[in-house]
Amino acid sequence: MVIQQMEYRGLNLHDVIGSVEIAIDADLNTIHIYDTNHIVEPEYDFLTKNFKLSEGFWKMAGIIKEKQLFLSNDEKRLDRWIESFKWVFYSSGKSIKIYKQGVMVDYKIGYIDNEKLLYEKYFSRLTDESLNSK
Repeated sequence: MVIQQMEYRGLNLHDVIGSVEIAIDADLNTIHIYDTNHIVEPEYDFLTKNFKLSEGFWKMAGIIKEKQLFLSNDEKRLDRWIESFKWVFYSSGKSIKIYKQGVMVDYKIGYIDNEKLLYEKYFSRLTDESLNSK
């Protein structure tokens, strides 16, 4: 299993520049995103009462698609290209959100098991932050 890592810089909700860490597992068609600065993290939609992909995420996904980092890019539209991967967000709310085929599921840290195939580096950081904040 080869994991390619990269960093993405963008603006958060308060127009402050921050960075997001990205780990791409092309073998499993999974992209792990460590974002505790609210740059590409999913947004809560009060109308649907669910999380949705943010504007920052769409910008970042477009850049990843163009770079073609170990990922198939068969000239699909961006929305279809995004749907072809599993996106795992390690986020500021001390939770992990998994987006796959148009569905976003939010898992609190205490209710996560290894069956989710998480990226240990990001997961352990998030759990360490959760323990330190108590």
